[in-house]
Amino acid sequence: MRYMFFLLALFSSISLAQSELNIRSLEYIDHGDSGKELSTSLSVEVTSSRSGAPIESYPVYFTIGGGDAELNPAEGYYTVEESTAEGLIVQTDENGIAAVDANLGKMGEISIVATITDSDGVPSTASFSVVSLDVKAIVFQIIGGLAVFLLGMQMMSANLQLVAGNRMKSILRALTANRFMAIIAGALVTALVQSSSATTVITVGFVNSALMTLQQAVGVVLGANIGTTITGQLIAFKITKYAFPMIAIGFALSAFSKNRKRQMWGKVILGLGLLFLGMTTMSGIMKPLRASAPVREFFTNFSTNPVLAIFAGTLVTVFVQSSSATVGLTMTLAGSGLIGLQGAIFLVLGDNIGTTITAQLAAIGSNRAAKQAAMAHTLINVIGAIYFALLALDQDGFFMKLVRRTSSDAMRQVANAHTMFNVVNVLLFIPFVPALTKLCRIIIPSGEDIPEPDLLLDSNLLSSPVLAFDSLDREITKMARVSGKGVCWAAEHFLTGKHQAKRLLSMEDSVDDMQRDLTVYASKLFKENLSSEQSLRLPVVLHTINDIERVSDHAVNMVEARNRVEGNVLDYEGPLTVAAGQAFEILKEMTEQVVNALETHDLKAAQKVLVLEGRMNQIEEEARNNYGKSLATYGIANMSGLAILDFIDYCERAGDHLKNIAQSIIGGGIWHGQEPGE
Repeated sequence: MRYMFFLLALFSSISLAQSELNIRSLEYIDHGDSGKELSTSLSVEVTSSRSGAPIESYPVYFTIGGGDAELNPAEGYYTVEESTAEGLIVQTDENGIAAVDANLGKMGEISIVATITDSDGVPSTASFSVVSLDVKAIVFQIIGGLAVFLLGMQMMSANLQLVAGNRMKSILRALTANRFMAIIAGALVTALVQSSSATTVITVGFVNSALMTLQQAVGVVLGANIGTTITGQLIAFKITKYAFPMIAIGFALSAFSKNRKRQMWGKVILGLGLLFLGMTTMSGIMKPLRASAPVREFFTNFSTNPVLAIFAGTLVTVFVQSSSATVGLTMTLAGSGLIGLQGAIFLVLGDNIGTTITAQLAAIGSNRAAKQAAMAHTLINVIGAIYFALLALDQDGFFMKLVRRTSSDAMRQVANAHTMFNVVNVLLFIPFVPALTKLCRIIIPSGEDIPEPDLLLDSNLLSSPVLAFDSLDREITKMARVSGKGVCWAAEHFLTGKHQAKRLLSMEDSVDDMQRDLTVYASKLFKENLSSEQSLRLPVVLHTINDIERVSDHAVNMVEARNRVEGNVLDYEGPLTVAAGQAFEILKEMTEQVVNALETHDLKAAQKVLVLEGRMNQIEEEARNNYGKSLATYGIANMSGLAILDFIDYCERAGDHLKNIAQSIIGGGIWHGQEPGE
């Protein structure tokens, strides 16, 4: 054995001794445009290994080691005519330099090798690595890949929401008794619908409708942050190669199945396949970029600046309105070697901040409690991003080492870092939920009720009908509140002269505007892919909007009737004025109960409206019977008596429309094929 090692060592020393020449590549530009000549020649220098002197007129064999390119003689250098099709033989000049030009082919990495052989047949080589870039193709494929990714995400999320239906809202309502159950509910619903934005928007809506407390909402938001990490983990499982089979299976189910639920599940699978196809497209186009030194340097400088990377992650997430898309893009960059793990973590932290913008947008126009819930979401992610960024600053710190130990794969490391951030952040915030709630109330203090804001109808939610219907429910309740307040104030105006007529007419104009906007928004839903239940709900929604507006119309009638009476009508004697006072009280109670029923879906409140409407009919009938008696006995002037009778009639007609709304709530908001009564 010892003898064998001796022979090997001797052979190596002889080989080294026989190497008479040195060859090295000179500086060059390592990238160029596809289909064009590289802007610099590829040059090598040949020198004597003993003296270091340049060797003149020595043949250098240039060949394409990999990729698509064609070699041409460089100007001023002698090329041997007997060069092969795969390469060129170039002789060195007086400085020992030989050079070739390269025409770059299709996009990708290109390897070019220069070889010399000394008198004893010992070869020496120098190599060049060049990237052929097609900027237009890169831009189109990245944008196209991201578009396909987002389309898949949207399709998957929307159809999961259709499959879940109102189940996700029921889960949120049922499982928010304490902060731990709220976290579970948030994580479960977000994992179910693959959209933390959907969960937070629903949560803000619940808080706005007083169906959930601020403290419960904070728990749901914490859970949503955990649930949103599922997408990244799915991507990291490297099942992108199954993109086309998933697209095929999903399309077959959605196109050929007669079962609506199977069709929706088919679109979920199709969406997941498109998501993976988008990832594959972006990943494939980014791989050649990693061989370019300037491109690597740009991404390295960009991703190692924590502030810049976090800001970029936030900005991209706000722009594409999908935290999963940003995480997927970051994982692609990391998997392609364009950014390191540290830079990827900074981008993911920015993504977690950016995803809170959706909740902030949903809270615009909502009450203070809803704004506080949105603020809690932002605070949780911003505070978490700050301390995790500090942990990630040290490349060799505990956190970075822990992430590296979880996997050897860069994409998996990013997915794991994303999950670790959200899980640890939730665990740390659980004890501080009450304190965070108080902080949100300090930042956005509770105050007196403010005037009803404009409607908040986000057209982006139309593609997700569950969320669009939630938005409609909130805004219809808002419209009912304005209409109810307007008709009650108009009744007071008729009876006592209280409130300005101009203001009451302005309120009615506002209700008309709300009717127009809500009707247009609801009508757009007819174009969306609705479930059978949602298709039956939509006509009822439109009828409810019209009924609310008709209630407001009767407020105008009351204002106009005021011109036919004087003073405080309730001071007049007789059963007619008593009936007017009773009609007003019942109308006021009916509007309150309808708003309550719309806001909380309280069936008892809706049933109470029906009872009150029956009493209103009796009052109106008795008033007509007592009209002649009032004229004869109490001497009420004919015009005043008719005005009071008309007022009671307006109250009764407004009550009919309020009854229609209550009946739709009792019927579950489903169209049963009958027109509501007048």
